[in-house]
Amino acid sequence: MNPWIRIIRPVNGIMGILATYISGLIGAGLRLGHFLIPVSFAALSVFLVTSGGNIINDVVDIETDRVNHPRRPLVTGQISIRAARIAVVVSFSLAFVLSVIFISLLSASVVVLAELFLVAYEFRTKKLGLSGNIMISILVGLIFIFGGIAVDSLDRMLILFFMATMANLSREIIKDIEDINGDTDRITFPKKHGIKFAAYVAAISVIVAIIASYIPYYLKIFDVYYLIPVALSDLLFLVSAGLIVRNPGKSQQVSKIAMIVGLVSFAVGGLT
Repeated sequence: MNPWIRIIRPVNGIMGILATYISGLIGAGLRLGHFLIPVSFAALSVFLVTSGGNIINDVVDIETDRVNHPRRPLVTGQISIRAARIAVVVSFSLAFVLSVIFISLLSASVVVLAELFLVAYEFRTKKLGLSGNIMISILVGLIFIFGGIAVDSLDRMLILFFMATMANLSREIIKDIEDINGDTDRITFPKKHGIKFAAYVAAISVIVAIIASYIPYYLKIFDVYYLIPVALSDLLFLVSAGLIVRNPGKSQQVSKIAMIVGLVSFAVGGLT
């Protein structure tokens, strides 16, 4: 696989693209076609910011990745640190410019906020444990706010922002549990409080997200058809919670699948 594809980890960016279109669908409904240009550039901006964030992560974590992820391009030398830094600047700058031109100044300010959060996370809050996990999870939730801005509809996005933030918080903690032996340069939440307590907090976060997932139905934001895929997503989240201590790697994979199914449930809700 091309090293640049590996360093940007496009799966995360593609999920961001889907989340942006789905948030646009939820906000605009079947009128999404009227907002196709701003939503499309919003999705591209999300991909660029996500990709830039992943590159920063590899630059900052190059030493720990020699233990945790020895095949990553910066560790193997397939991509130089200088080239990676240039790619970050290009990605972040392009996302800002596209937002200003094709969406709005408000959307551009969200882009800048997200980029500042990413830089602060990698260079500061990631080493502070739970606060870093919360910050990166808020970034995931901001995608729905960003998509709502693109279609001039924010009111429906607040509950989705909360759900996405809580679901991703669990996944972030699980990832720290998985990497606990290799994270030698920072005090992560599992390191500070122990794997069992961290797993407990991750499970609580999942449960909160599951409970919140039914609020859009009760508020009549989504129709009854939304309940079918969201129930499957919730089931997968519960499975991931049950695997946290025994197999954090598998738990993290199941959690990612659950988030994808969750995006499908939002799409169904936006169409019905």
